[in-house]
Amino acid sequence: MISIFKNIFGKKDSINIDFSQIAVDMHSHLIPAIDDGSKSIKDSMAMLEGFEDLGYQKIITTPHIMSDYYQNTPETILPAAQEINKILSGRLQFSAAAEYYTDSEFLQKLENEKLLCISEHKLLFEFSFLEEPINVNDVIFQIQLKGYKPILAHPERYPYFTKNNKGIKRLKDISERGVDLQVNLLSLIGHYGPEIKKTAEQLIDANLVSWISSDCHHLGHMKLIKEKVSKSAYLQKLIDSGNLKNTSLL
Repeated sequence: MISIFKNIFGKKDSINIDFSQIAVDMHSHLIPAIDDGSKSIKDSMAMLEGFEDLGYQKIITTPHIMSDYYQNTPETILPAAQEINKILSGRLQFSAAAEYYTDSEFLQKLENEKLLCISEHKLLFEFSFLEEPINVNDVIFQIQLKGYKPILAHPERYPYFTKNNKGIKRLKDISERGVDLQVNLLSLIGHYGPEIKKTAEQLIDANLVSWISSDCHHLGHMKLIKEKVSKSAYLQKLIDSGNLKNTSLL
């Protein structure tokens, strides 16, 4: 009997994700002291070293742009990314875009500014965590009207999707409107809670996930990715699905 249990648990423990199959992390907060991410260049470099150790080839970091909290601009983001690149000296491809919060000023930025994209026209955006915006479909339409390809950050983390039985149906509708969905690695190990983990798994089961990323803010996140996420059966399922687009950014 003991040997049977050993065999069962041995199979689980044998999972060891090859992150080089993902290759590109396109959502993180690695530029120090401009949002709620890295606090120092030392921490930034340690996290980047962690990505390198895992087998990633390219990191696109995405500081928050939020009118009430993090009033970042290309002028605060891009020069700081260039400084990190100098230190990296080509060991890892590194660039910066942004994670846009769909607040009252977002549509003005969309209309009047050139936005920082993941690649070419791919635009990462997020919703409020408190309540679903009433103008979701209009925001999506406006993003597309300007020629951008919208990518919704961590849809599994919005409580109005995770706590609502219609949440997956709503996210499927958003996906069918031409929005790619990006799930966080840490959601797959229950780091943000069991309901969020369940929603992330449901999205994978429904073949709705196009991007997986770390949303790494600090060294504690990197430690969890190395020690816990690397054993995630659902991450392996997502990699094997062929739905991921991360490598298209190489």
